[in-house]
Amino acid sequence: MKPTAKPALGDTQTIHMLPRWVTSAQGEATDTVVFTSGAALAMLHMVLRDPNGTLSGALLRDRLALEAAVACLKLENRRETTSDIRDEVCLARSGEAMGPAGDMFMVWRKLARINPIPSGWRDRVAKVLPEQVAEMIPELGSLAGTPVAQAAQVLASVLRKFPRQEAAALMLADVTLARSLGWDQTMPLFAAHLRRNDIRDIAGGDTDPVPCVHRAMVGVCDGAIRSAADLSRRVEKLRAIAPRLRAKGSDEALDLFLSHDAVSPSGMLSPMIKSTSMPMTDRAARRLCDRLVELGVVRELTGRPTFRLYGV
Repeated sequence: MKPTAKPALGDTQTIHMLPRWVTSAQGEATDTVVFTSGAALAMLHMVLRDPNGTLSGALLRDRLALEAAVACLKLENRRETTSDIRDEVCLARSGEAMGPAGDMFMVWRKLARINPIPSGWRDRVAKVLPEQVAEMIPELGSLAGTPVAQAAQVLASVLRKFPRQEAAALMLADVTLARSLGWDQTMPLFAAHLRRNDIRDIAGGDTDPVPCVHRAMVGVCDGAIRSAADLSRRVEKLRAIAPRLRAKGSDEALDLFLSHDAVSPSGMLSPMIKSTSMPMTDRAARRLCDRLVELGVVRELTGRPTFRLYGV
């Protein structure tokens, strides 16, 4: 991480929320819902382009992947929370099997790190999907219509053929939306905002998927923009204190906080900072995390005295 920090967000640089005329139009006629859906998606598109350079896209995608995992576990009638998922993922030893909650999150995390534009994207997406669903990926090239309509078509196609593969269907819908919009990363969006009843109705052929997905888009975009605004404020505070840290490996450690929802001192910072060749002792890792909490730029996420996890 570079030691020179950008200025914190000011009044003229804040990420703006969706206006009320967009968020209050959910019960309106179909034409109005389609219009507000497009307006919301256009605003999200501008936020993700990040003209001010204040947003950590990797961290945002990781948080959205966590939300998507929780939503998909609920569709499977499971009750794991974000805390349960964080524990399974961050406290698992290398090579140790995780439970269903951790596995669900890891699939969404992998999907959120795929660029759906360059050649080879189909193979990368196929690796994170069940085999029978992955066979439907070539069909994405024949889609037509608006980005939301294409995503709705894919969602319906997968759900009607594999009604129990809700997570995979939602993943392909996200990939389709990202490709049609020209995004260079897949954003986990639909899972946390499409209602269970709507998903069931789409799977059963009892509703037109396109207006259904348009109705969900305002909530999708509103949630993602709010998360982006919150993370931008937190990330700027973290970047601002970087020059004050003197610990060896602190730059590499901060980069990890900027790309992961949660960080374990013992598993991800020590004895080697994850994805780097930079060593850090267990004591140094814990001292760094405590220092970041003291500075108000990182939160301890568990409330436990031991086996702690930290995040922006």
